[in-house]
Amino acid sequence: MQRDELRRRLYELSESEHRHRKDPDKGLLIFEQMNRTVNITGSPVYILDLDPYSTQAWRDSKFPANSTNSFHINQMTIRQHSRYSKIPMHIHNYVEINYVYSGQCKQIIDGKHVTLREGDLCMLDTNVPHTILDTTEDDIIINLIMLKPFFTTGFLSRLATTGIISNFIVNAISQIHNHNRHIIFHTGNETSFKETMESLMCETFDPGFCSKEIIESYMVIVFSKLLQSFQGGQDKDYGDDTGKANLIRILKYLEDHYKDVTLISVAGHFNFHPNYFSSYLRKATGRTFKELVQIQRMTSAGLLLTNTSLTVEEVAGEVGYNNLGFFYKKFVAYYGQTPSDYRKQHR
Repeated sequence: MQRDELRRRLYELSESEHRHRKDPDKGLLIFEQMNRTVNITGSPVYILDLDPYSTQAWRDSKFPANSTNSFHINQMTIRQHSRYSKIPMHIHNYVEINYVYSGQCKQIIDGKHVTLREGDLCMLDTNVPHTILDTTEDDIIINLIMLKPFFTTGFLSRLATTGIISNFIVNAISQIHNHNRHIIFHTGNETSFKETMESLMCETFDPGFCSKEIIESYMVIVFSKLLQSFQGGQDKDYGDDTGKANLIRILKYLEDHYKDVTLISVAGHFNFHPNYFSSYLRKATGRTFKELVQIQRMTSAGLLLTNTSLTVEEVAGEVGYNNLGFFYKKFVAYYGQTPSDYRKQHR
């Protein structure tokens, strides 16, 4: 998709937006029929969680979006917010970014009124009560929705190991932190950032060969540019958190040494007692050490099967399995198909 075509699509009213403009309150009936609410400070807040492993759940999401400009790939959705729609206060289990492509975006976030203007971006942690207020035809707002599985060890390791973005993401995927934060970035008229967002949308709305890898790379660029923006002039500082920085370094180390690491060897490398280290990983990631290593092994095995001519036995050896039968068992449990079938499907 060319940029001119993208801009035309973003400004053109979709069928759903025509319906919302004609009857803005009608969309609220969908939420009123939902039974999933929680009381926060005495008011009902809707729970709009998504199942990260159900494609149907993403398609059936009740969250108002411009259906023409919406696409789901790899545990992430990029979609245009549906203008004229009314949304009640809600929370959800995914990290959300609201980017104001043009116009403005008025929100209530955790009880506070916030106005984002063109070039502004708000990153919301999981379970933060928020809502977008009335919009006009000139308000082009892009929603990026990322569930926890999107933030793989490979993705996190490509970000800076210290800084607000990495800390924010690690907080978001962690199970031991309060999830009540949001960050606002002012990219202003930075042409390069807007062009990156346009490139991301073009690739997402019109995917092709290797789009998954290209989109993930654009997302790394987006987060890295936001980190630059924050360090260059934001007035809010969340401080350095050595624990979160250590977690990303640990995940990076596992990615680089997954073939032959042990719990004791990694704990020793980072000066942890093995028992404490095991507990720390489980609390911080929700997974055991063995599960994290196996995920990396299976990810690497999938890449080797897709992109090399190595035999299945050679792939098993490359990712740290000496027993071919055990490798088959783990591979089928992880991917739901044999290595040979996986290779046929993804080549």
